[in-house]
Amino acid sequence: MEKSPNRKSIHPISLVAVLVLAAAIVGLGYLLIKLATTGEPKVEQTPVYNITLIPAPTETAVVLTPTPEATSTPESPVLLPEGVIGMNAYVQVTGTEGLGLRMRAEPGTSAAINFLAADEEVFKVIGGPVTQDGYTWWQLEAPYDQTRVGWAADSFLAAITLTTPTP
Repeated sequence: MEKSPNRKSIHPISLVAVLVLAAAIVGLGYLLIKLATTGEPKVEQTPVYNITLIPAPTETAVVLTPTPEATSTPESPVLLPEGVIGMNAYVQVTGTEGLGLRMRAEPGTSAAINFLAADEEVFKVIGGPVTQDGYTWWQLEAPYDQTRVGWAADSFLAAITLTTPTP
């Protein structure tokens, strides 16, 4: 058979290339469809929050028992001559040359030491006098801290007069 001059022929390599390209497109389409339909269904993850439930308070009846009003007993005024140590008087630590005064659990130089009081620290006399080991001992309490209580020898105490400022 002779070729007609007007008829154009398709080259065989072009024909093979078109077929391969068509097969690739069909195969790719098949893969996409297969993956889309056979894969596990996608589940959207939602965040998990740890929540602690606290029950609402319940109303509980509270019975209030009235207590009798405390009546204060006024301290008797200190009627001591100036410079004399006595009950309810105020004293100041002096003469320790900066070493401090040993405040003891009971009167006497062999008694346990509760704490060390600084020079010029002020205390209120709440007990005494007791004579022991050659000293006169007074039980003192810090006016700003009722836990600072101890016995001190009067040789290191000076009676002071507290004055209230006038307006």
